[in-house]
Amino acid sequence: MDIRQLRYFIAIAEQGTISKAAEYLHMAQPPLSRQLKMMEDELGVVLFERNKKKKVTLTAQGELFLKKARKIVYSMEDAIHEIKEFSEEISGTLSIGSTIYCAPILLSALTEFRKKHSHVKFNIWEGNSAHLMTLLNNRQIDVAITGGPFPKKDIKVKSLYTDPCVLVVPKEYKIDEKEISIQTLSDIPLVLLRPTEGVGLFDQIVDTFQQLELTPNILCECHDSAMLLSLVRKGFGATILPLSMVNHRLTKEFKKISIQDDPWISDPSLVWRSNSYLSAATKEFLKFFEEQSNYTDY
Repeated sequence: MDIRQLRYFIAIAEQGTISKAAEYLHMAQPPLSRQLKMMEDELGVVLFERNKKKKVTLTAQGELFLKKARKIVYSMEDAIHEIKEFSEEISGTLSIGSTIYCAPILLSALTEFRKKHSHVKFNIWEGNSAHLMTLLNNRQIDVAITGGPFPKKDIKVKSLYTDPCVLVVPKEYKIDEKEISIQTLSDIPLVLLRPTEGVGLFDQIVDTFQQLELTPNILCECHDSAMLLSLVRKGFGATILPLSMVNHRLTKEFKKISIQDDPWISDPSLVWRSNSYLSAATKEFLKFFEEQSNYTDY
């Protein structure tokens, strides 16, 4: 059994079917099936249960073998990356994940980071916090910028700063208050961004209104941030966003109003694996944040 076969096994486990794994590995399905059969014969165990829909599920032995296989493959990949980067300039591809609310933080960081490291390429992922943690654990991304909660094992977290929410309305909106209460907020037509999966700010907003026995006037649930701002711009309603998303350009078109006793303050954080080799590009990206901001390590 060799590293190549271990990679085949991991791909099948992660993709859920042999056909999807073959497509992911850019190979034909029959050879991949033969490789899996050879592995099972060599080990003397069944690694996957097959069903009529051609989906595969790891057996108990398969679950154990997956943990060991990942450890071996990841250790080999770490060694290869470390040797290749020895005495070389910072280059390669940096894979970063971000929630939609942390995207402005990432964009600002990448703009400055690229000025110093023009040889680095980027692979950007977007998703909710749970999805980003899965990508991080599976080594599909090197670092994530997201809110919690976070797993307590095998990761490091650096809190960047606190990010309050604000009410965002068009410039011509007839509201003069610099701060608004949640009671008053319940009467304003709202256009809120709602994730397609998982929980997020939308759920926090609804929960807060329910706890205060108020009914929010949610006119529209939107699943696209660009459409969200277009609807607000057209006077469809107001929205609630983290302050970091309301950049200088947006303040020319919208008014931002503080929320009294803001219950939706978030803590965007930088998250990365603590149990694997960090590429030179990843180390430099983390160093960049250390130099640019006052964050808390925990």
